[in-house]
Parts: sequence; C-alpha cells; structure tokens
Amino acid sequence: MKSGFPLLELSLTEACEALAAHLSPLPSERVSLTKALGRVSAATVSANRPSPTFTQASRDGFAVADHALAVFQVIGETAAGCGEEKSLATGQAMRIMTGAPLPAGAARVLPFEVCQEKDGTVQVPLNSKQDYIRHQGQDIQTGQILAVAGTRLQPDHLLWLAENGSQEVAVRRQPRIAVICTGSELVSAGEELLHGQKISSNGVLLVALLHEQHCLCVRTVTAADKVEPTAALLRKILAHDQPDLLISTGGMGPGKFDLTEQVFSSLGGKVLCNRLRLRPGKATLVGMLGNRPFFGLPGPPPAVRLLFHELVVPALRKLDTEIASNDLLEAILDQPLAVHQKDKAELVLKGGRAWLDNEGRLRVRPAETLEPVNAIMHLSTTVAKTVKVRLLKSF
Repeated sequence: MKSGFPLLELSLTEACEALAAHLSPLPSERVSLTKALGRVSAATVSANRPSPTFTQASRDGFAVADHALAVFQVIGETAAGCGEEKSLATGQAMRIMTGAPLPAGAARVLPFEVCQEKDGTVQVPLNSKQDYIRHQGQDIQTGQILAVAGTRLQPDHLLWLAENGSQEVAVRRQPRIAVICTGSELVSAGEELLHGQKISSNGVLLVALLHEQHCLCVRTVTAADKVEPTAALLRKILAHDQPDLLISTGGMGPGKFDLTEQVFSSLGGKVLCNRLRLRPGKATLVGMLGNRPFFGLPGPPPAVRLLFHELVVPALRKLDTEIASNDLLEAILDQPLAVHQKDKAELVLKGGRAWLDNEGRLRVRPAETLEPVNAIMHLSTTVAKTVKVRLLKSF
C-alpha cells in the first residue's frame, strides 16, 4: 500500500454492502414497447382486460350447437374480425375461422379435416376429445400481473403488454457508464505495436460486458500513467458525459506508476475500500465520486472480467432495481483442484465452464485458454468434491 493512503480492507460481500448503502435507483422514463426489450420495469403492470378478450375458435372448422348430434345443417360462416354477433340453434353448424368470435349457442369446434360437408349439411365425429375453443380470459384475466416492478423485460412481456393495449411502459433509465483504461504502455488495436507496448483490450471487454447488462457505455478512453492529465480527463468526462458509474482498469498495484488512488483522491473521491480479501483483485478500489460509484480494477483482463460480475454487477442491479437472483449454486467439481491461500478469510475467484450432466447435475471445471467462461467459481482453502459457482449464462 502506498504511503499516504490508509489500508481499508473488506471482503467481497462487505464491499458490495458498503457501496449499496450509497446507491439509489435511477429515475424512470416511459419508452415505447419497441424500445423496451431488456429494460427494467419501473412499476408493476396489471392487465386491464382479459386475453383473449372474447371466446373464439382455435382452429378453422365448424362450430356446432351441441355434443350429441353427428349431422348439422350449415347456416353460414364467420371469419376473424367479424363484428356481427351470430348464434346457433340446436342442429345447426357454422363454418368458422381461427380467431373468429364463437357464435352464441356453439358447444364445440371441429376442424375441417375431421368433418364431411355435403349438400348443406356437415357430419362431425362424436368422440372428439378437444373442443378447439379459446375462452375469454383463458390466458390472462383482468387484474393479473403482467410484469412486476424490477423485471427485465423479455419478448413475452412485450407481447402481453401489447395484447393489453399498452403502447409504452415505465422503465428505469439505463445506467450510463464511463470506462478509463490506464497504462502508458497501452495502444489501441490497429496501431503500431512497439517494443514494451500492449494492446488495450479491457475497453473492448468492458463495453461487451456492459452491453450484456443493458447499460450505455458513454465513454471508453485510454490514459497514460500521469496523475494530472488523467484527473483532468475524468473531470471532463464527469461534466460532459454525466456517467452514473465509472470503471477504471490498471494502476492499482504498489508500483511507482500505479496512480489510480492519487487520481481518485485529487477528485475528492470517498474511498470505501482499497483492498479486497480475494484473488485476483486484492488491489481494488471501491469508492464514490460525489454520488457516482467508482471502481478501480486491476489491469489483467481475466481479473477485470471476474470482478465485473462479482463487484460491478451488484451495483448496477441497485441502480436499475432489477430483481435478479445472485445466489451461488453448488456444483460438482469435474477434476481435483487445489487452492493455496495466505489468509483463510481470502476468497479465490476462478473462471469456469459449467454444464448439466446426463443426470441433470450441475458440474464445473476451470476454463481453459481461449475457452469462454460461463461460470465463476468461488474457491476456499480446502476444496472437496463440490464448489460454489455463479452462473453467467443460463443453460
């Protein structure tokens, strides 16, 4: 730890809780259903009408007036969209199309393919096990909840809302995120790579991770290891882009040119912790710049990815109020795994590949090089046959 900066060490859980106490939900806004996919509902929405709104045929066929007869007189037809109220008497049938209102007095609908029409009559089977009728309110009843506040809206939610007559929905404003990748050795992809230089990949990684979380990345920049220019850049970003949350990478070690804490301090930031009891990511800064959360993450991309899911995502959930399960699941280790720690309270995070075996059991193993990570393993000093994991993708 550099001189002048007191050690504030927390566990991962403690850091998340300390930060959550400083966060408030983002304002809500109304957007059209065509722009609402992936947004978080800001209010609970209930159905103000049933679905279907009227009783209707679910197949093209004949609507018949009772169950006991096999032959009926055909008196006409009705199509989807027909506004005329029609009815059947005993012994009568009517051609009907899918989605058309069921005539009053109809007992069932028989598909065309099982009926025989001849000379103004139709013969139908008596042993049909289905009536091919969708009753009013069969799918959704008036007052039934369509989307609970805090729900990330999926295509089905939008379908239900549209069928309910909604054109807009109240959602939380998308979090606006700024990403600052620090390091004098960093160059952008496509630039000439000189000896001692590295391609800056954390920006691309974080933009992709933020996109998966339905956030707006308003700025991605690379900054050299210089306090004043980097502080000036952050002031400009805060004033111009007005981010709700900031993430920096690099500059968090004990070295002479690891200057993130100095930059943060010069901006008047409040440090909540600058050391985590976990690996990778022991040297991580969590704090507040005014009312904006700030994460000073280490430089290696694997650590950035792990800490993003374990540290940043919970803060994003607090901002957009999404109701999401962050529970760890127990998985079977597919191979022995030894973990060595200096401190028993230290948590070790490792990227993993999880899957369901033939018996439906959750299994996991460490991800190999160039293998996408779909789970984060939470490892302790003694690893037995099972381990706690956080799934990043659903199966």
